[in-house]
Amino acid sequence: MVIIDTDVIIASMRGNDIAKQLIRKYTPSIFISAITEMELYVGATNKTKKEAVESVLKMHQVVHVNKAICETALRLIKTYNTGNKSLFLSDALIAATCLQEHYSLITFNTKDFAIIKGLQLAK
Repeated sequence: MVIIDTDVIIASMRGNDIAKQLIRKYTPSIFISAITEMELYVGATNKTKKEAVESVLKMHQVVHVNKAICETALRLIKTYNTGNKSLFLSDALIAATCLQEHYSLITFNTKDFAIIKGLQLAK
């Protein structure tokens, strides 16, 4: 099972062949974090974009944030936000979702996630 990051979905929606291949490779074992769901809607600034987001979301089950995911995200932020590196809240929540659910992460943003011990990045 895998969680697909927002950047891969957006790239696929924009016609990126690598993103499309990744999605095909991992379907039907793809899940979407509730954080990604929200990020997609933030960028859906008109009816056509919202319909495109809804079409993508219909194809994948959303994993909602719970207390354990929040606690794990907080631990990740405390661990990885130091003077020379930073973990954004949305990335921490997506990574925490993967860790709690024992899923790998499909992302193009490997440099921000590679620092997290125990997080498996799908290839």
